[in-house]
Amino acid sequence: MKISWRSPLLWSCAVALLVACEDTATNPGESANNTVEETPTANCPSSDPEARKFDVNSQPYLTDIFNYAPQEIELSTDTVTFQTINHDLVFCRENSEWSILPPSIEPPSDEFDEAAFEELSDPPPTTIEADGQSFEYRTNLSPNPFPDYTENPDKVIFEITPPDASSPYTLDLYNLEQLRASGIGYDLGFPEVNGAVQVGDSLFFAVSSEQGEGFNGLTTLIRYDINTNDLEKTQPVNLIAEQITDMLVTTVDEEVTLWFGTKYSAEGSGLIPAKGLVTYTFTADSWRQGKTAAYSVHNSPLVGAIPTDLTLDDEVMWVATGSGICQFPWQDVKDWDAWQCWEFILETEIPTAGIPLYGSLLSTTPITTLTPSDDNEMTEVYWWSSMEPLGFEEESERLGRFEVAYPVGLEVTVPEGGYRWLNEDSVQPTPPWETNVFWPGREWHWEDDRFVRGFDEVNINFLALGASGVSANGFTDAGILDANALRGELDLIDMTSESTTVQYFSGWVEESQLEPYFTVIPSRKSQPATPNPLEAIAPNLESF
Repeated sequence: MKISWRSPLLWSCAVALLVACEDTATNPGESANNTVEETPTANCPSSDPEARKFDVNSQPYLTDIFNYAPQEIELSTDTVTFQTINHDLVFCRENSEWSILPPSIEPPSDEFDEAAFEELSDPPPTTIEADGQSFEYRTNLSPNPFPDYTENPDKVIFEITPPDASSPYTLDLYNLEQLRASGIGYDLGFPEVNGAVQVGDSLFFAVSSEQGEGFNGLTTLIRYDINTNDLEKTQPVNLIAEQITDMLVTTVDEEVTLWFGTKYSAEGSGLIPAKGLVTYTFTADSWRQGKTAAYSVHNSPLVGAIPTDLTLDDEVMWVATGSGICQFPWQDVKDWDAWQCWEFILETEIPTAGIPLYGSLLSTTPITTLTPSDDNEMTEVYWWSSMEPLGFEEESERLGRFEVAYPVGLEVTVPEGGYRWLNEDSVQPTPPWETNVFWPGREWHWEDDRFVRGFDEVNINFLALGASGVSANGFTDAGILDANALRGELDLIDMTSESTTVQYFSGWVEESQLEPYFTVIPSRKSQPATPNPLEAIAPNLESF
């Protein structure tokens, strides 16, 4: 049987996955059970204790139980509300405290959306209002291969229809030959307009593509002149391979800045860190030669690797990620001290009698007993992992262990070394923070004096074997990673091309021993005190 441009089975799977204040913030030494304010401040709600409880069975997919990425931000006089699939997070303006409430957005449907699938053959336009007029716009593949997959697309186009126009104005964005020449992809992924803003007499659009299984696109910025209907494009080299999650615009005199949240995707993974918060700054007469800058977990106070929602609040910008929330005066984005950030954590009380602590997820012998101290009766909970293969049934019971903070630390040597990847064929320049070292802790980032990993840096792959981590024993025959650390902080002790030795500051406890609570605390992030040790090790590693 000859399989044409795209298999209906693959697309059905892909669409299913896509569809698939006095109180609150407790410090890591306070009891998670005693944080509800009886008398809320002004019009700020009190936290709901039940909403704060962590339940591993609360979502049908493991990718969602730790999904704290805000999808919507609502501004009011007294509060700023961040809506996630697990909670509503309410910031009280009067006292800068947080309330945690049940989610108000509808959970994603598990059912296959036939209408969404059919829309691929004729994508519906989106409307933007500008100067009291409505403009419809969309992107499409040309020729469109859906629904029968008999034609292979050879280019991506953008269309915009002004009021009273009988047909759209079109702009070719890129073609298949250009995509392959870039090395970014082999086949044209389905494009999407990820942002639209007005600046004077111009509309600006950001277009990026689906990614995975060889499908990709060239991220493109488009300018449309409302008066002349002229269309122009540019493909900034520092954005050309990224997916856009959100887009805002600010202006100072004649200077315009577009702000983007960025990420990558791959087969089975929809949230992979890219460059964080990216700006593109230009003036009207040189908009295609703008300058880019990036503010990521590596070089800024940003908490979380993937900005999912951006909002302007007068002169303040809010940036929300799956690991935390930041606000700053947008004109002072380069000033570390101008940022005010909070991070999401799970924490729990340590039972007075203590609990057995294991060195890895599947270890059968405890290495010590975790006990409360006079200084701290709490522990941070980093992650939960299953100890047995998971079924796809929504009602299937999940049994596993929690990874918790262990300040003493444990040392382990894993049979995976490091190597340098030169990536000489990339069309993009290497970010200044990138060491180009592939090693077991590659999904952690250097922060202060250790490697740390946020919730949104854990890549749970639908089609592979779940999240990767530091593991001496690797995978079992059943496909379970016997992880030593998945989110615990790391110290790099030694690394060669054959092995890596780290000290990891976490351990594993039986899930029945703990009752974690979600909370929001002031960011503990500070500017790096010491250089990233990978910089010194990299020259001694083999390169590929």
